[in-house]
Parts: sequence; C-alpha cells; structure tokens
Amino acid sequence: MRRQANRGGSRMNCPSELIEAYLDDELDPVQHAAVERHVAECQNCSDRYARLLQQKADIKTAAPYFSAPPGLLQSVRSGLRREASPTPRRSGYLPLSAWRSIAIAASVLLVFSVSWNVSRIGPRTAEANLAESVLNDHIRSLIGTHLVDVPSSDRHTVKPWFAGKLDFSPDVRDLAAQGFPLVGGRVEYLAGRRVAALVYQRRQHVINVFIWPATSSFAGQMDISKDGYNLLQWTHDGMTFWAISDVSAAELETLRTLFT
Repeated sequence: MRRQANRGGSRMNCPSELIEAYLDDELDPVQHAAVERHVAECQNCSDRYARLLQQKADIKTAAPYFSAPPGLLQSVRSGLRREASPTPRRSGYLPLSAWRSIAIAASVLLVFSVSWNVSRIGPRTAEANLAESVLNDHIRSLIGTHLVDVPSSDRHTVKPWFAGKLDFSPDVRDLAAQGFPLVGGRVEYLAGRRVAALVYQRRQHVINVFIWPATSSFAGQMDISKDGYNLLQWTHDGMTFWAISDVSAAELETLRTLFT
C-alpha cells in the first residue's frame, strides 16, 4: 500500500476507515491531528475525504427523517423491565418472546412507512441532486472558513493558482467594472470531480461560480430558486457553469450574461 509522508517526517498508511472515522469525528485528538495532516498532504486521501463529505451532505439533504410512533419506545422498555423483574408472571402477561415479536413487527411497519413516504417523494433527477449539492457547498463556504484558497482580486493571480490543481483552466474574469469584483478562488468537489469555485461579490453578497468541463451535449440553462437563494446553470465554450447567491435573480442573470 502506498505511503505518504506528513510534515513531521513520520509516515502513515492510507486506510479508508481512518478517513471515515475522521469525517465522523470519532478519533482521539492525537489520531485526529495525524489524519488531518495526512489528508492535507495526500492527494488520494484528500479526494476521498471530499467525496465522503459530499456524499454525507447529499444524504442528509435528500433523506427524509421519521420518528417512531408515540409510546412505542416506552412500551418496549416497560415490557423489558417486566421481563427482567423477579416477580411471578400474572395472567395475561406477555413473555419476552412476544415482546420481541411486537418490536420486530413495529420495525417492519416503520420501514414500510418510510418506504411508502419515499416512494411518494418520487425519483430525484440528476440535475436536482446537483443543484442541491451546489446549494450545500455555497452555504458551507459562507458559514465556514473555506471561502477562498487564493484571496485576490487579480485574475492573473487567481487563474494561474489553479494550474496543477485541476485538469482544465477555468475562465476567470475581472468584472469589477461591471459591479462584480473578484474575491478569489478555491477548489471544490462536485459532480464526481474537482471543480473550480470562483468567488465574486455584489455589494455585501457573496456569489459562488462553479466551473468544470461539460460532459454532455446539453447546451441549455436552468434557473432555480430555493431557500432564498438563486441558482443559474449554463454551458459555454465546452464548460459547465453554476452561479449561486442570495442576490436577485436579475443580478445573477447579469453575471451570467457577462460570462457568455
């Protein structure tokens, strides 16, 4: 198995279970720090961590959550306490085997209920899933500390920064004169690949523009509004673009026009 050196000069393997435990915050402080350094330096593990993080966000967004029927948990616990009690059985008392049957039946009913509700939701299109991922990534960039990796308003600084980090060269534009100053850029993981994220500003609003090579002949565009955010998608010169912000749809459309 390939090994990767960390900054401290020590070396560690690349076991997937440690990456997953690191993502779920299940490591002790020493292991957490070691894996954090390793992920920062190992390209394979960095890509795997990004994929797992995206999958976790997608599942959390798409999966419905259901609660057990009221009183079910208390009924099961009461039955178990009675079974463990040394007092003699009374007439009509259910043995433990019966409680197990009830618990299994309740579980089956709960699973059936979840399946029925999921079927009512209907299948999500690939475009809808991707739009949800774009929205989640935009929100994470706003509430975290990872808005930009290369902070600069100079396109001649931002564009060369992506060299070696992506397998394409993103279209970085200086739009300050049009009211959309460039803030910087970063690399993200969307649509199963590494993509460029350009950050622009409109007054006090942040706009994320995600760019990667188009993988289909689709040349149309999509306009979506969700949770107070506007999302625009388009293709241009063989590239897919997604722009998202809480600015008005008209202002975001102006940005799209400037790119096309």
